[in-house]
Amino acid sequence: MLSIWNNLGLNKSGVIHVNWDVVVSESDIDELVNLARSLPQNKARLCLHETSSSPMQVTYLAFVNPYADKVHKHPVRPEVIIPVRGEAIRQIYSDNFQLIDEVQMISGRGESFSMPPNKWHSLEVRSENFVMIEIGLGPFTSDSTINR
Repeated sequence: MLSIWNNLGLNKSGVIHVNWDVVVSESDIDELVNLARSLPQNKARLCLHETSSSPMQVTYLAFVNPYADKVHKHPVRPEVIIPVRGEAIRQIYSDNFQLIDEVQMISGRGESFSMPPNKWHSLEVRSENFVMIEIGLGPFTSDSTINR
């Protein structure tokens, strides 16, 4: 396991919380991708914030193909996404779930993508794996995400 994950518990949904005083290296990202590959949901998270109640949340998310999110929204939580590795498509939907836009997210272009609160969206991985940094407001609770 990663040195930054030493003595930390991995929960069954592939979420690990560390703290703000860490350096995430390329080899750590490799390990996060390998962890995602080993989980049935093809997804793993390395949260730099200590708990889900932290007011600022910064998370490395690793996905392996095949992976596609359910259509969902966050009623009061804006998000910023920074692609780190690979390629994915972020799909935006109307309130009646009609696809209204697709945004190609490719690492290495220096781009970031923001999502306002209460906007239906999903993500589909297009490369072998996709790693992104997600920045959002906390706390993250059971009602922070609404699935379609």
